[in-house]
Amino acid sequence: EGARLHFDRAAGEGGIGQVEVFTTRPDTLHGMSFLAIAPEHPLAASVAARDPAAAAFVAECRSMGTSEAVIETAEKRGYDTGLRVKHPFLDKTYPVWIANFVLMEYGTGAIFGCPAHDQRDLDFARKYGLDVTPVVLPPGADAGAFAVGTEAYTGPGTIFNSGFMDGQDVAGGKRAAIDRLDHARGGIDLPRLRARRAAPAAALDPPRL
Repeated sequence: EGARLHFDRAAGEGGIGQVEVFTTRPDTLHGMSFLAIAPEHPLAASVAARDPAAAAFVAECRSMGTSEAVIETAEKRGYDTGLRVKHPFLDKTYPVWIANFVLMEYGTGAIFGCPAHDQRDLDFARKYGLDVTPVVLPPGADAGAFAVGTEAYTGPGTIFNSGFMDGQDVAGGKRAAIDRLDHARGGIDLPRLRARRAAPAAALDPPRL
């Protein structure tokens, strides 16, 4: 089960006003700290056309190869485009990065990063100094003291720091987020659409496409 949603751009880029993402973890949307796009994404191409440094990064990613094995073992690297997208629930904007670990051929070629609950997102966020906000509280943990260090938490728990989803379990949070997205006509419930990153998902699906 998941949702397709659209992140509106804070300002248009080459006629691209939205970035589409499919996620199996809409319950973690309040833990977002960045949006990452594949080097082959149309928005990345638009940025690269006017930014030589972005073009060089995209070319480097392409030369590295796009096989799952190569990307899974490669250092997770990114390029900050300077662009920002609006959160679907919050009055906040988040940076758009071109990332070498996002593949165009899976899902939509874009993901929202929730570092607290996905290890690749966490490694990326620590590398580039991005926020890490936990939104799933492990059983028995203190909401006031729980923090994520070097390991992302991918287990079950209670949704917190998430407004209207607070107090629900992961499954309930997913459904509440999907219902809110559907109500706003910004998301479509797509339980059969399989989307993933460059590597198989963990036992509890990470917040990926």
